[in-house]
Amino acid sequence: MFENKNRSVGSSSITLRFRNDILDKLKHEAAQKRVSLNTLATQVFTTHAEYDAFASTSGMVSIPKSLLITMMNRLEEEEVKKLSEHIARNEMKDLTLLLRGEHSLSFFLQTIESWLRVSGFQYSYHITDHERNHRLVIQHEMGRRWSLYFERLFRYVFAELSLASEPEFEVTDNVIALKVREESDYK
Repeated sequence: MFENKNRSVGSSSITLRFRNDILDKLKHEAAQKRVSLNTLATQVFTTHAEYDAFASTSGMVSIPKSLLITMMNRLEEEEVKKLSEHIARNEMKDLTLLLRGEHSLSFFLQTIESWLRVSGFQYSYHITDHERNHRLVIQHEMGRRWSLYFERLFRYVFAELSLASEPEFEVTDNVIALKVREESDYK
């Protein structure tokens, strides 16, 4: 299965009814974000359909960022590596299958992008060369141990996917950047 997340898809119109206080909050948020109420609603419903509806059943929970930073900083580097390997081998494939229905590089990166969007991390994700070259940059602002965790997590998942070419990583204390190529029948 090959999905182009940038392709144009149809849309339909519906009418929704909200309590006035909720509608006022939504209008205020849309104005703050400088988007229409329709755009905000589309973003909310898309996030729900692509991530939120499955997050709790897949074991995802909301925890304060400061707690996660504190906990990770108490681990030795070797423990961080073991943790990332455990999550990569025991959680990521299941999560990708649950959210996307297939475990491939594209679907894994789409799952990560949905998580990044919901988590509020700054990131950029670009796909070039007929959907084959992926570049993801995550600014997590959580410290060196988290950079190590993310790098190792991605390495383990990519190894499991048996990619034809070796992914490239750039890592700083608060940013991880990766380039990975997906082999495709589409040339």
